[in-house]
Amino acid sequence: MCDECRSDADVADARRERVYEFLSAILAHPDAGTWGRATNPNEQALDVAAVDALRDDEADADDLDLRSLMVELCQPLNHLKADYDRFFVRSRRNSHSPLEMDHKSAWMRRRPDRVVEELSREYDAADAPEHDWEPSRPDHAARELGFMAWLIARSRFQRRMACLGAVDEKAVRGCDLAQLEFFGHHLAGWLPELAAQLREYAGGGCLAQLGRFLAAWIIRERRYLDADPRFAGEIAPPEDTATDAGRRSVRRDVVTA
Repeated sequence: MCDECRSDADVADARRERVYEFLSAILAHPDAGTWGRATNPNEQALDVAAVDALRDDEADADDLDLRSLMVELCQPLNHLKADYDRFFVRSRRNSHSPLEMDHKSAWMRRRPDRVVEELSREYDAADAPEHDWEPSRPDHAARELGFMAWLIARSRFQRRMACLGAVDEKAVRGCDLAQLEFFGHHLAGWLPELAAQLREYAGGGCLAQLGRFLAAWIIRERRYLDADPRFAGEIAPPEDTATDAGRRSVRRDVVTA
């Protein structure tokens, strides 16, 4: 393997891909069959190690940590499913929804078809694989997080192809830019609201810990991708992380490519 394939960016992307796969699995309905990925002890150990390695500094240590969530995932599956249904299925009227369009303005909630169709076309254009377990709505959190994992996998693949001379660096930069645009135009704009609702779940447990981690992860990804406000939408990072975002730029080459 060439030096570029061993680069810090590729190692970090492998870890990011794993975390997005975990989040996609756990935000799908338990009946979809993906929770085996989230509750498998061997996979959990790798997930925890990936997040630990991605921690930028001590300020991230409290919330950017999967251990508390993994402890809660030791609950019986029927208990976890009951909490999931109580929060997402029975509380849709309170905007406790895994659908992006349910977190948009009232006008957009009345007319979601255009955005949903655009997402479907974006998935098709990226040759994203279709799975039986995936939610039918393209704007479901599990679908969007899974697609982000797919975009990261494409970046890693193109990086290896560039090492072999099969593609030029423009192809790699294009994949990196696709990550930035999808994250900024979708995930960064509405997942913080969902994360806040999860953290406030009265039942606590798995969902509250998921919300805690998801909020920290979105902040971390905004720093990593250098997703500025024009991509990230209306929701700004908390004040205590805003200075960090200005101080660090891990992937500034993605924006300038």
